[in-house]
Amino acid sequence: MITTATIFIPLLGAILVLLLRGDERLVRYAALGVAAVPLLLALYIYLAFGDNLDAPALSQELVWIESLNIGYRVGLDGIGFGMFFLSALLALIAVVASWDIRENLGFYFALLFLAEVGMLGVFASRDLVLFYVFFEITLIPMYLMVGMWGDENRRAAAIKFFIYTFLGSTAMLAGFLALGVLSGTFSIPELGEEAGGLSRAAQIAIAVPVLFGLLIKVPAVPLHGWLLDVYVSSPISTNVVLSGVLPKLGTFGILKIAIPLLPEGVEPFLPYLAVLGVVNVIYGAFVAFLQPDLKALVAYSSIGTLGFILLGAASVNAVGYNGAVFQQVAHGLYSALLFLLVGIIAARTGTRRISELGGLAARMPWAGGLLALGALAAMGLPGLAVFVSEFMSIMGGYTAYPVQGVLAALGIILSAMYMLYMLARVIFGPLREPAYERVGDAGAVEMAAVVPLAALLLVLGFFPALLISVQRPAVEAVLAAIGGS
Repeated sequence: MITTATIFIPLLGAILVLLLRGDERLVRYAALGVAAVPLLLALYIYLAFGDNLDAPALSQELVWIESLNIGYRVGLDGIGFGMFFLSALLALIAVVASWDIRENLGFYFALLFLAEVGMLGVFASRDLVLFYVFFEITLIPMYLMVGMWGDENRRAAAIKFFIYTFLGSTAMLAGFLALGVLSGTFSIPELGEEAGGLSRAAQIAIAVPVLFGLLIKVPAVPLHGWLLDVYVSSPISTNVVLSGVLPKLGTFGILKIAIPLLPEGVEPFLPYLAVLGVVNVIYGAFVAFLQPDLKALVAYSSIGTLGFILLGAASVNAVGYNGAVFQQVAHGLYSALLFLLVGIIAARTGTRRISELGGLAARMPWAGGLLALGALAAMGLPGLAVFVSEFMSIMGGYTAYPVQGVLAALGIILSAMYMLYMLARVIFGPLREPAYERVGDAGAVEMAAVVPLAALLLVLGFFPALLISVQRPAVEAVLAAIGGS
């Protein structure tokens, strides 16, 4: 029951903060306490079952619609556990990062907890219908959080987010229904055991809408139109979840469902998936370089590094697949860190425009230093988690697609160029404005939000086996089932 408890405790938290609204201080500390519980349970699961995530104690099954073999089926494996843990961590950090929100605080936390239920549920789902239900549960809270607490463009951004993701969800659901009905079951483990059971033509017909829906969520260029407005218009605490977890609902679907359950259907599209990954890397780097807004630069940087996940997944070999799974977590850590630091800098200086910033390292040594760490992580510097995952994704991608692998490596150079340019303009050099002399560094609450992310980037950079040893058995099982190398 521990998996189910971890998923649904945030729902109890949502009810609790709604009941407590009116006493802002009590709501904050109640939200903090509730958000800590799923993280502690996820940590316990890692310590107790890290090398045995298939243990029966972590799985629950309850048949819901017997004639279609649809049920409540949850469990954990190495492909989803890293993001399961990260979802719980980022929800707690988002609560801390929401400390300055005053308007409808209880409702905001309730939406955040509801989104956490959806995120945790997606990464633990073992049923296609349940996966879709949890996938959809994340949409409405995110739509409301962007639309109610964002900047002046929040409504347009929220509507665009809803339209894109609803279109993707509909396409994905059509594919899931076809797969489940034709196979006689919606159980993901049962479908995995019969991987390739359907004809090649049927698999291709199903793979098209499934991949389309998941690639919108990634977002893969050119299906990324929703991302910039949503990221730029959202409050920083929402950015933590939006950038750290939401795109991984798409990449996780590709790694856990599309490729393992439809191997012959996805196989013709794998080269194009690798090309899309490289396009994301190159496009994200060039467009990020042109952004005058610090938050927009981080948003496009996020698009670029997501491309490594697509390249690693398309390689369908052990190195690339493990790199893609690892990159999901590494990307979530660094993108959430950078968005938090952008929020801190904007709150102190009153601007996010890169041309109006400069020399902040002297006044904000902790925030400036951590911004540099996050930027170095985004460049893939050795010793940080992103280096491990990008290196593995590129090596795996190069083995399967040499040209795409070389171009993806070029993307690392490009990302280094724009990140160094950003650091030179924002934190180094003389103070751009005399008023910045009075700017203070990150406070204790802000440091409590960013330090865990920075620490994990370092820990996983120096000790990647802490995560790879957990994910490797599940990756090997997928590759063995579909005939990967």
